[in-house]
Amino acid sequence: MAINNFSKSQIVKNNSIADHDDLELIIHSLDCLEDCYISIVDATGRIVFASKDFEKLDGYKTSEIIGENVLDVYKLGEENSVHIKAIKEKRVLKNTLLRYTSASGGPVELVMDIFPVFTGQEVTGSVAISRDTSKIQALTEIVTKLQKALNNQLHHQINNGTQFCFEDIIGSGEAMQSVIQSAKRMARSESRIMILGETGTGKELFAQSIHNESSRAKEPFIAVNCSAIPDSLLESILFGTTKGAFTGAENKAGLFEEAKNGTLFLDELNSMSIVLQAKLLRALETNRIRRVGGNQEIPVNPRIISAMNINPLEAIENEKLRSDFYYRLAVVTLECPSLRNRKQDIITLSWHYIKKYNKILGRKIDRLSPEVMKILENYNWPGNVRELSHCIEHAMNMVDPNDTSLLVRHLPAFIQENALKSNILPIILPKTNDFKQIMNQVEKDILLQALKRNNGNMNQSAKELGLSRQSLFYKLKKLNIDIEYETHIK
Repeated sequence: MAINNFSKSQIVKNNSIADHDDLELIIHSLDCLEDCYISIVDATGRIVFASKDFEKLDGYKTSEIIGENVLDVYKLGEENSVHIKAIKEKRVLKNTLLRYTSASGGPVELVMDIFPVFTGQEVTGSVAISRDTSKIQALTEIVTKLQKALNNQLHHQINNGTQFCFEDIIGSGEAMQSVIQSAKRMARSESRIMILGETGTGKELFAQSIHNESSRAKEPFIAVNCSAIPDSLLESILFGTTKGAFTGAENKAGLFEEAKNGTLFLDELNSMSIVLQAKLLRALETNRIRRVGGNQEIPVNPRIISAMNINPLEAIENEKLRSDFYYRLAVVTLECPSLRNRKQDIITLSWHYIKKYNKILGRKIDRLSPEVMKILENYNWPGNVRELSHCIEHAMNMVDPNDTSLLVRHLPAFIQENALKSNILPIILPKTNDFKQIMNQVEKDILLQALKRNNGNMNQSAKELGLSRQSLFYKLKKLNIDIEYETHIK
């Protein structure tokens, strides 16, 4: 455990911060955390407590620094001290990256959460909970290497880190064909591209296709999801590191260098912090980067394709995206249409996934029932193509090995429920020439759909159908409908 047990009197003596109940609560609530370090300063910046394990991290003896000013010990200016900043601004600072020099002269890098301590309206000090980033850095590098290896293994035609070309994009409708033609024109230029679209619309598929259609096709395609990596580490992953830049750092090229003369794809760009956007902006303007901890400028030449799943102008207005950063990256923009705006492609895509899972699951589906087609075409698909893929995969797991038709009952329950609530689920007529039987089936389906929409509530169902409660009971009994069983969506 990095956090030691201590009493309130052990924190500091003769200081107002020691008697603060909130501070004691914070300290003891952290007893269960691993690999965390605590430091406390008073309102003047004087160190009143530091975890014993800090000695292993930065080499300063806790017995020697207690009572000293944090600025003097760590050779920081006021503008660089997170403790002083939290005290002056009277606010919590979360996930703040701090680099400073250890007792031996080497660099230390921490991610810190800093909490100002109040006595009434007055700030009497601050508490910092710090985490060493070296383990996270090492893990992130492993994940990045595995992702690259997987991409190379999956792509059997072009060993450049991609899986897809324009031929892999499914969509014969006018909306998708228009986007494909625009993307092919963009592939012939060197301008930076921003791809916009909701989650699940295939933004990376287009990015890879553009790369493989371009003059850079034989060069690497490197993708990074900006929301999947802590912002404090994303900088070193993009720009690389210099040995000694922080604990455990080695001389290592970043993704800008690894992309070489290929393409660097920045996905979910809006997740990147404003501070890192400013650093990346300079690299975009000069085509040069500096590794973290280094002072040498390195020329880089990848083509940048970025992607966002929110409106960029709204992101700028909400101060989530710098306007100059946006205009540097969005020289040309490509908008991936949502699936609800390309309904003519839904059945084509469905058959693509049916054939895929026929092979994977050993199924024999060669027919979509008319009811299923109507439901799929009328569903809104908020998760777009990715959601459709999951829907078909679910259905293909529900069919029996000898089934040849995909039916309504195979679809996910929420899709069936949506069809019922939207009056989309059609009435299935019996295969008979008996007019009375057909009419009974029609009436039964109408009654059941009303009951399902109203969760079996008789009064609401009767009101919706324009019947009295007594008339509805009569019809249900005549048609031999078991309400509790029949209204349950299986």
